[in-house]
Amino acid sequence: MTARAQRLDRRTITASTVIAAGALLLAAIPTAIGMVLGGLGAGWVALWCVAGLVIGTASTAAMEAIRLAVTTFRLDDHRVERRVRFLASTTTSIATSRVRSVEISANVVQRRMGIATVKLSSGETDGARLTLASLDRQAAEGLRRRLLADRASADSTEVARVDPGWVRYAPASLMTPMFGLIAVGVVFQVADWFQAVPEILSWVWGRIEDVPIPLLVVAAILAVLLVGSLISAVLFVENWWAMRLHHHRDGSLEMRRGLLVGRHTTLDGSRIRGMTLHEPPGFRMVAAARLDVVAIGVGIGNDENGQTKPSPALVPASPRDVPVGVAESVLGVELPGSGSLRAHPPRARRRRHLRALLTTLALTAFALVPALVWSSLWWVPVAVVAVSGAVSAWIASDNSRGLGHAVTDRVVALRKGSIMRRTDVLTRDGILGWNIRRTPFQRRAGLVTLFATSAGGTGAFRLPDLGHDQAAQVWRTAGDVWDHLAL
Repeated sequence: MTARAQRLDRRTITASTVIAAGALLLAAIPTAIGMVLGGLGAGWVALWCVAGLVIGTASTAAMEAIRLAVTTFRLDDHRVERRVRFLASTTTSIATSRVRSVEISANVVQRRMGIATVKLSSGETDGARLTLASLDRQAAEGLRRRLLADRASADSTEVARVDPGWVRYAPASLMTPMFGLIAVGVVFQVADWFQAVPEILSWVWGRIEDVPIPLLVVAAILAVLLVGSLISAVLFVENWWAMRLHHHRDGSLEMRRGLLVGRHTTLDGSRIRGMTLHEPPGFRMVAAARLDVVAIGVGIGNDENGQTKPSPALVPASPRDVPVGVAESVLGVELPGSGSLRAHPPRARRRRHLRALLTTLALTAFALVPALVWSSLWWVPVAVVAVSGAVSAWIASDNSRGLGHAVTDRVVALRKGSIMRRTDVLTRDGILGWNIRRTPFQRRAGLVTLFATSAGGTGAFRLPDLGHDQAAQVWRTAGDVWDHLAL
C-alpha cells in the first residue's frame, strides 16, 4: 500500500524568517557603525540598514514558502522518501530497514515553536542521507521510534553525563590559539571594510610605542590565548550543554546535547567499529582526553553527496577516566593501558630525531638570509636555532614515547603522534584488512607502516614504523590470508 504524501510543517517558515532577521540585525549593527564613521548621514544609514533587513527577511520567508510548496515526503513500511518538484524533480529515499542513525535537532526558535529537523542516514559508509526540515516535534519523535523500532525505547544505561566543571578543560584544546587568531583576523577584516585599519593601528601604536618589544610579544600571545580560551569555553557550553549519553541493551547509543541547537542522536550499535581517544599536549598536562566513536557513516566533513556526516564526538574534554570508561562500556572490553602497549623499535625513535634535526637546520638556513643582509639581525638565526631545536627535540621525543600498539582477543589498539596524539581502538571483527607501506628509508631501517582498513570513521588508521615481527603480529588480526605478504 502506497503511503500518502505529506508536507513539512509550515511553522518552519516563521522559524527560518525569525532566525534570518536576527542574523541580519546583528550584521546591521557593525555596518551602521562603519557607515557613520565613514561620514554617511544618519538618515541614509537608517535607510540602508532597514532596507537590507526588510529585503533579506522577506526573501528568506519567500524562499522558505517555495521550499515547503515543492517538497513532500512519504513513509511506508519499506521506504522513507522525499521529493522536491521545482524546475526539475528530485527524489531521495532510504529503505527503512537500512536506517541506522536518526538525529533530531532544534535551535532556540524551533524549540519554542515545537518543531525540529530530522536527519536520517543509512548503514553504508557514505550511504544515503535524508533531511526533513522541519516536522512537528512529536511527529519527529514518532518517526524516530518507528524507524528504529525497539532501539528507540530499549532498556538503556547512562554511561556519561556532562559535568559543568569540564568547561575548564576546553582552553587546553589545540584550537584555542587558532580561535584567538581568528578573532583578531575578524576584527581587522571588519575594520578593513570601512578603511579603518590605519586608524586602529595608529591608535594602538600611540599607546604601546614605549613598551619593549619582548614584552609586547608576550602580551600579544597572552591576549590571543585569553580570547581563544573564552571562545573555546563558549563553544563547549553550546555544544555539550545538558549532554546525556545512554547505551542501549542492543548496543545502540543515544545522545542528547546542545544549548542553542539541541541535538538528539541515535546510533545503531551494529555500525560501531571502535573508539578514538584524543590526547593532545594540553589535555595530557591536565590529565584529560576526549572520545570519538569509529562507526560506519559517521565522521567529519561531508559525504560523496555533499551531506554533512553525523558527528563522531561522544565525550568532550573531561578527566581521562571518563572517556576511557565510556569506551570500555560501549565496546565491552578493557582498553589496553599505556603500560601494556608494545613499544616500537629504537630505529623509529632515531628517525624522529633525525627529522627534528633536519627541520631545525632548514629553519635556521632561512633565518640566516636576513642576518646576511642586515648584520644587526645576527640574533635572528640564533633565536631560531634555539627555539626550533628545543621544540623539535621535544616533539621527536614525545612522538617516539607515544608510539605503541596492542593486540588482544577483541581489539587492536594503535597509538601515535605528539601534537595530535590519538589512540585508535578498533574491534578485530571490524578490520577489513591492512595496507602496508615502506619507503626506501624504512626498508633500510627495517621498519614498516601499516594502515588498518575499516568501514568506520575515515576508513584508514595509520600505525607508523613497526618492526618486521611486530607488523606480522598486527596484520594477522585481519586473518591468516595476510601471512603471504613478504616484507
